[in-house]
This record gives sequence, structure tokens and C-alpha cells, in this order.
Amino acid sequence: MRLLKIILSFTVVFLTPLQAESLQPLPGIEQAAYEHALNDAQASYSQPQVVVEPLDKRLRLNQCEQPLHTFSNSSANSVGNRTIGVKCQHPSEWTVYVPVRVKVMKQVVVAARPLAANRNLTRQDVRLQAMDIADLRQGYISSPQQVVGQQLKYPLAVGRVVPGRSLKLEKIVRRGEQIVLVAAAGSMEVRMNGTALDDASIGDRVKVKNSSSERVVEGIVQAPGIVKVTM
Repeated sequence: MRLLKIILSFTVVFLTPLQAESLQPLPGIEQAAYEHALNDAQASYSQPQVVVEPLDKRLRLNQCEQPLHTFSNSSANSVGNRTIGVKCQHPSEWTVYVPVRVKVMKQVVVAARPLAANRNLTRQDVRLQAMDIADLRQGYISSPQQVVGQQLKYPLAVGRVVPGRSLKLEKIVRRGEQIVLVAAAGSMEVRMNGTALDDASIGDRVKVKNSSSERVVEGIVQAPGIVKVTM
């Protein structure tokens, strides 16, 4: 539903020819809203597009004798649907809220083929496609290299955007797997064998059972089969 609110100091029921000549041109109001939204968008994005929803042609407003004042309650870098207020203060006060849509086209990563869950992604699995980021509510990724080697949490059809929240790092340590425990103490380093007690990705904390002492320690996965603990 289009949001359109008009605040007038008085209501005109009948217009004489002279009164009709003193009406505020609607294209000027639309242009003011367009420039406000465009200036906001250009501060954050490259080559944004602004589409203004035309005002109702039956709208009658007194000619404003001062420059129109524009404002918005939404964030200046918002994309998608916005509402720009256009206000006149003299000789009569009125405010019109003009709906606009801010579009920003960017190259984003999409599936180049149907992709299954838990698949280790390769460069051939994805491609770049220009899309309006205002429609990408779940986020997007700009570089294909950011997804290579990661896994999908759920399947994606061809052409679907690959959002960051759909990805998970490949598990390079598996529960029950024999791994190397690297214990660091200052400049000294001791290596011991152990058994991983959970699945984990690089950078994850994981519990490991020391094969010699049978103690359970916790460390950080540094590489496939290697967990580092601090003594």
C-alpha cells in the first residue's frame, strides 16, 4: 500500500483559474524526493538507482514560495523501499511523503549448478551475477574465492545467491581420528599423539584425548590432523 500523507493548513474545495495557477507542480516534489534519496545512496554506494513512485495527479497543494525541505526517518544508506518527506513552510504549511525505491546493482556469487548440502565448493560451482542487493535480505558474497573450500549447510538451486550464512568451514578433524597434539611452552614445542573427541574446522576448539596419558585436553585446530594446546 502506498504511503501518502498530506498535512495542510486548510482545505481547498473549489479552485478558481487563478488558484489553479498557484498550485505546486507535483513533478517538482517528486524531483526533490529523488535528489534526496540519490544523494543519500551515493554516499555509500557506486551508481545507485532511485525510482520514485508518482504522486496522485489529483493532489492539490499551494505553490511553495521557499525551497522545498526534504527529510527521511530511515537510515541514509538504506536500500530498497524508502519514504522521503517533502515539506513546504511558506505561505502555507504542507508535507508530502513520497515513496521511493533505491536499487544498487552488484556482482554477487550465485550457484553455477545445482549444489548439494555438505558439498565442498570449488570455483567451478559458482559464478558472478549482477543483482539488486536490496532484494538480498539474507546477505551476499562478492568474491568467489571466499566460498572455495567451504561447505553448504543446505542445497542451492542453479542461479540462487550464496549467502554467507549458508556456508560452513569443512571439518578437517573428525571424531575418533588420530591427530597430532602440539604443545607449546615458550620457545619449546612438544608433539604427542591423540584422538579427536569431536568434529572441528580450522580455528575451532576441540577436545583431544592424549594417547600416552589418556588425559583429555582442549586445543585449537591449526591444520588437518593438527591441534595446538598451550601448556
